[in-house]
Amino acid sequence: MTANWKVIDLLKKTDQYLRDKGIENPRLNAELLLGHTLNMSRVELYMAFERPLSIEELDDYREKIKRRSLHEPPQYIMGETEFMGFPFKVTRDVLIPRPETEILIETVLDMKAEITGTPIFLDIGTGSGCIPISLAKLWPQGIFYGTDISQLALKVAMGNAVLNELNTKLLVKADTEGMQPGDIAFVEHDIFQDWKEPLPRNITVLLSNPPYIAKDEMDSLSPEVKNYEPAISLTDNDNGMSFYTRLLEIASGNYFSGLQYLIIELSGSQHELIVDLAAQFKFSKINIRKDLNGIPRVLIIGV
Repeated sequence: MTANWKVIDLLKKTDQYLRDKGIENPRLNAELLLGHTLNMSRVELYMAFERPLSIEELDDYREKIKRRSLHEPPQYIMGETEFMGFPFKVTRDVLIPRPETEILIETVLDMKAEITGTPIFLDIGTGSGCIPISLAKLWPQGIFYGTDISQLALKVAMGNAVLNELNTKLLVKADTEGMQPGDIAFVEHDIFQDWKEPLPRNITVLLSNPPYIAKDEMDSLSPEVKNYEPAISLTDNDNGMSFYTRLLEIASGNYFSGLQYLIIELSGSQHELIVDLAAQFKFSKINIRKDLNGIPRVLIIGV
């Protein structure tokens, strides 16, 4: 049984409804969520403007729009997103992968000629696993690890590794024994605790997109972020510098053998403080990569 709504009419109605609710890009949101309901791309949607919806489809779409009107991100509503051209499942246990983080991936890929041997990558605070998984797809000669304090996040990351057809290992020793190029493993770990088995030590490149939002800045975030994304992945509940300090401490210590680079995402507003901090840890090979708007996004430190 069909409802009395066609695709084109529903998009127009939803566009205005979401606009009235203060949702940015209301038409795009309407298209994404209707396309998800009908299992159609946006292009396919535009080729089916006269298609009527079934009552079940209309009910499903209305529920999605209701959630979006409350500022829930469409990625959580759909349970999926795309990063570096690869599919990722997302839940409210992980941050939604962002275009800014793609700059970190591009930075690493641009350094292929500089990173010697079989590279071994470790992503701290991996969340959805978007960083090591994307690198594993694009640099299959490497070996990849991700850590996170959240078991629920690690479950999402493991699922995404399987979704992207990677060979996912259960790490049981503090080395790469049994790990082959292209393999990926995830480990539960709190960055502020000691580095113990089964965490790897023979790392070539240390990566992270750390929680860098200061506690007093949280209220200024959009409701999509502050009301839905995991706070533990957004803020250190301090001045936003705690994780940078800890990452620099780890990179400068005796945790790893063969570490060549520390590559971390920047907030865009604290880069000068972080560069000064890196200098205090006696790092001298420091570079910054900016986005197309000239905003500092990635810090590259040669160890």
